[in-house]
Amino acid sequence: MSNQKTIKNCFSFSGIGIHSGNACSMQVLPAKAGTGICFIVTDASPPVEIPASPSYIVKKSRETSLAKDDIEIRTVEHFLAAAHGLGIDNLIIEITGRELPTVDGSALPFVEAFQKAGIVVLDYPKKVFMVHSSIAIENDDGEASLIILPFTHFRISCFVDFPVIGCQFFSFDSEKHSFEKEIAPARTFGYAEEIEALKEKGLAKGASLENALGINKDGYMNPPRFPNEPVRHKILDLFGDLALLNGYIKGHIIAIKSGHKLNLELMERLEVIYGKN
Repeated sequence: MSNQKTIKNCFSFSGIGIHSGNACSMQVLPAKAGTGICFIVTDASPPVEIPASPSYIVKKSRETSLAKDDIEIRTVEHFLAAAHGLGIDNLIIEITGRELPTVDGSALPFVEAFQKAGIVVLDYPKKVFMVHSSIAIENDDGEASLIILPFTHFRISCFVDFPVIGCQFFSFDSEKHSFEKEIAPARTFGYAEEIEALKEKGLAKGASLENALGINKDGYMNPPRFPNEPVRHKILDLFGDLALLNGYIKGHIIAIKSGHKLNLELMERLEVIYGKN
């Protein structure tokens, strides 16, 4: 994973945004080395370019969104996770609808589209962040935390504890596991009892059992892809948020009940420490 990558051929998706419920579309194009990943909102006048970087983060607890001026793109994390998990560094994404299509609620459709489009290795080195000292952050009540430690390669160890499904743990090791097989298929998830309250807040308007793993008082409402699918999806989300660094971590991230808001705080911290390297 020493050189940057892009894709050979473009591809597109259309569908609905899981939070807005609105129709949206995206076209993914190759980009030259050093470009990074950049979104272009084509239904703005004039079109607006929003790089996938910590400078454009909008902090939210249930999604990763980017904004420039008053133009916001919602729910970029599953697509970015697919790119980051496959080591793809340079892309242009033209979007309409201000949110990315949710597809099946995982990163797998994007992974498959990248592979079908062809992945091209460029003559340009990747940016790698070697973690030399530990960093720890936690939320206000101390219930959730993220710790990153020096390590020889890349690992994420994640622990969650949710109503009904209880405690789950998974540790992804880049030298032992396949992102495509172990993480990419894990779908976003939610509780049936929360859906109306979320919709009132402008969230989950496009959610269904076709694009999410549902949970009610009896357990999973549709068949899980893994017995511990929710914790794997939390790792998927972290992959997507890490993509905003435009580089690759050599370190061990330990995530305890963390979500997007804490993930993005860590991205900002890492950008300050390592972004100029």
